[in-house]
Amino acid sequence: MRLPIAFGTILLATAPAQAQNLPDWFSADGRLSLGYSDRVPGADGFLVGDATLRFAPAFAGRFGAELGVYGRADALDTPHETYGVLTYDFGSDARIAVGVPRPAYDGFAVSALEFAFPSLGVDRAGATRSAATHGAMFANWLPYGVSFTNRTENFRYAISLHDASNVDTTVASLGFETDLGNWQLSGALEVAWGTSTEVSGKLQARGQIGAVSTGVGYYSPGIVGGSDLVEAFATVKPTDRLTLTAVVQVPTDGTSATGGIAARYGITDATALSVGVMTDAGADAAFNAMVDFRF
Repeated sequence: MRLPIAFGTILLATAPAQAQNLPDWFSADGRLSLGYSDRVPGADGFLVGDATLRFAPAFAGRFGAELGVYGRADALDTPHETYGVLTYDFGSDARIAVGVPRPAYDGFAVSALEFAFPSLGVDRAGATRSAATHGAMFANWLPYGVSFTNRTENFRYAISLHDASNVDTTVASLGFETDLGNWQLSGALEVAWGTSTEVSGKLQARGQIGAVSTGVGYYSPGIVGGSDLVEAFATVKPTDRLTLTAVVQVPTDGTSATGGIAARYGITDATALSVGVMTDAGADAAFNAMVDFRF
């Protein structure tokens, strides 16, 4: 029940946010996607969320609280992780969070598949997101921990430590992002130990080549397991409101690729319609349509 409750809270909160009526001490950040896909029979309609609510009333000083969610709800399943933390700010750009924070690994080198096809991106979390996130979504992990984030001009970084005592596993993450002219370099490293010690890593470069926004990423999911992936993506904007995106993930072990092409039409700055065609690891082409809310 935690996923519908978290989604419902965020939906109620973002309605006034779109009207710019939120008080200064309350903010929302992320996206919600409500859509349809024939990729998985019986799970045609879906709701995907990757969002955070922040509470920071003036009387609390540098302290605050956050509630977040990442995952999908459909007729067959609700793979998800919910986040809840108390925070303390060091100046304007540094923050420590304690409770169930987002792993540092998840905030960097984010897969382009999640933007174009978020429902499929959830199923690929084991390859592109933290082992703590994947474990909570698909293996009943209960990870608690602490994270620290900071930004200095054009460099952003984060570290986190999660302990899932119910599966005797501890996960440490480090992520970074920096600007290199018209390009952006982002990456993360993660180590998990307990019954064994495993390492995951990822690196992504994205930037602008003429009228095309493009990039390439490499994902090595050593903790969760599975083949390494090379991801390439490109986006063009034929008009101010229309965006065309192509993304492909190619496993290095020679198995079938995953990817698709999507068209996004912006209704407002925060709301858009998206339609596309995708294939999941060589399966038959599937249709995807959604209303996307970003805030």
